Amino acid sequence: MSTRSNIAYVDEGAVHSIYCHMDGYLDHTGRMLFDHYNSFEKAKELVDLSNISFLEKTIALNRERSRCTNDEKAIHYRSISSYMYHVDPTSIEYIYMWDKNMWWIARSIAIDTWGAGKYEEGYRQFTCYHSKFEPLAQELHQWDLDNPTDEQGQYV
Repeated sequence: MSTRSNIAYVDEGAVHSIYCHMDGYLDHTGRMLFDHYNSFEKAKELVDLSNISFLEKTIALNRERSRCTNDEKAIHYRSISSYMYHVDPTSIEYIYMWDKNMWWIARSIAIDTWGAGKYEEGYRQFTCYHSKFEPLAQELHQWDLDNPTDEQGQYV
């Protein structure tokens, strides 16, 4: 099973996004983006490359061995609202977005709409949505127990 994510950047209000098939969780993709792609230029270069199987430390490694087989280029949306309307929270578990000179993260959240064991006939139902965007540095500070950071995401 893969932890799927989108990696995106915002430029003049438009969102440019790629799909990352594996290791989209905070401890891998989130940490790699923060440590190795922490500028608009690097975020843009990564997204403009194409969809990836998993995130490598450098653009060269992504170009060489991490490209998805369909080689699809970035998808462009006219606004964050348009992007969020089209991204499926049942398929994309994490969204990493470069905007306002920093990385942001949103997570997929599922709510059991039937209640614990209260569904009668039919299948268990869930409602899924993405959380609001939070600064990636704060999330790394809160969750990266193997590599402690301060509130700006810098290693301590």
